[in-house]
Amino acid sequence: MEQQAKTANRHRVAHWARWVAAVLGSLVLLGGGGVGAFYLQRQLAAQPATPTKAVSARAPGAQRVAEDTLEVPKEVIWSLGIHTKQASLATRPLPLPALTGCLAIDNNRLSRVRSRFAGEVAALGTTDGAETETHIATSSGRPLKAGDKVARNQLLAVVWSKDLGEKKSELIDALSRLRADRESLARLKSLTEGIVAQKQVREAERTVEADEIAVNKAEATLRSWRLGEEEIKSVTAEAERLGRPGVRRTADDTRRWARVEVRAPLAGVLLEKNAAVGDVVDTNADLFKIADLSQLTVWAQVYEDDLPALAALPRPIPWEITLPSNPDFRTTGTLENIGEIIDPGQHTLLVSGTVDNSREDRPKLKVGQFITATVALPPQVDEVEIPTTALVEDGRESVVFVQPDPKVNRFVRRHVCVTRRYHDLVYVRAGLSGSPLPPGTQGIRPGDWVAAGGALQLKEALGELPWSGASKEVIGALSVSPTVAAR
Repeated sequence: MEQQAKTANRHRVAHWARWVAAVLGSLVLLGGGGVGAFYLQRQLAAQPATPTKAVSARAPGAQRVAEDTLEVPKEVIWSLGIHTKQASLATRPLPLPALTGCLAIDNNRLSRVRSRFAGEVAALGTTDGAETETHIATSSGRPLKAGDKVARNQLLAVVWSKDLGEKKSELIDALSRLRADRESLARLKSLTEGIVAQKQVREAERTVEADEIAVNKAEATLRSWRLGEEEIKSVTAEAERLGRPGVRRTADDTRRWARVEVRAPLAGVLLEKNAAVGDVVDTNADLFKIADLSQLTVWAQVYEDDLPALAALPRPIPWEITLPSNPDFRTTGTLENIGEIIDPGQHTLLVSGTVDNSREDRPKLKVGQFITATVALPPQVDEVEIPTTALVEDGRESVVFVQPDPKVNRFVRRHVCVTRRYHDLVYVRAGLSGSPLPPGTQGIRPGDWVAAGGALQLKEALGELPWSGASKEVIGALSVSPTVAAR
């Protein structure tokens, strides 16, 4: 038993000895490994920095060769899908904020038709250019009404005017007296000297001169009432006819004598009809209103802040007209006039222009319709356009990566000033016009090559790679990871 106890004791001591030896061995190995690692690190740090080849041997990476410059190997460019496009001068016009307004009749294409003489409406014009004394439609057509289209010089109404009849009668009386007095003068001059005194001849001559003056006055009065030469000639012919023996005027002659024809001064649409058969009208009453709606006036409001840019454009200024009630409708016109009074409440200015309404292949515009007008300013001289994918923004800065030399895979970060954005293009300041750029920004010149793909990855790489500010050698490298490549 004693011998067995001694043997077990020796086994326990040997076991503890082996365990202590293992622990001490592990500590020795760890200490030696740590010293070795520290020594290797000191050696690598002491070696000359030739990281480009070393990094490339391990994994493809980008190197930061300056504070804002990255040099990217070809395999990284291929992996990240980096490609470049050239910046160019701005081509798209700069639209001003949309102007709201409405359509109106062009005053130069609106006519208020009145009778030249007061009288009674005896007949109305029909749709086929004839006339009718009733409001009921006949085989020759129905009377004109609002909304009908009329041609230039088409008969609208017939008015019987006693004033016109009186003025024509005055001309006939003057012509009759002139004819009679001329005959008397000719008879006196045919007599031999001594039978008729010269005084009597001179008085007859003065009478003829007075008759001629009266005839000219009557004709001038009719011309001032806008009677045509043909009508005046017809009155003269009527005077000659009545001067024949046995000729008398009939009832039809009297009706025709007082007839005043009201005709359309222009082609267009009959907006108003304020006459009916039997109405007594004067020269101040608007019997009809006719408008040529093939061209309409556009009234719109422009904001005071946009006025300088608008006023700098040569007029007429092209603009595009759209309808809120029909978003698919678009047409073009011209802005012609800029008002002089700014509304103190809204700080807007009234502008006006025209829009074509003559095309038959599209819906007709209506007077009073609400519209939206868009004026496009020409591109700024100091703007260049780049793809939208070339711009990286984080809410604090706008960054573009430029490749100075297309043959060298080196990209330089530039902070830019964005002027306007579209879904496919971004416009930035170029710094060409001489005006200073905003602090902290650089210009992009026409012809610069910008990274249109992979710009976000370049920005992340530039932010992750350290930069001492003194060494131009490689300090670190960014391996291409699935996460970065996926972005």
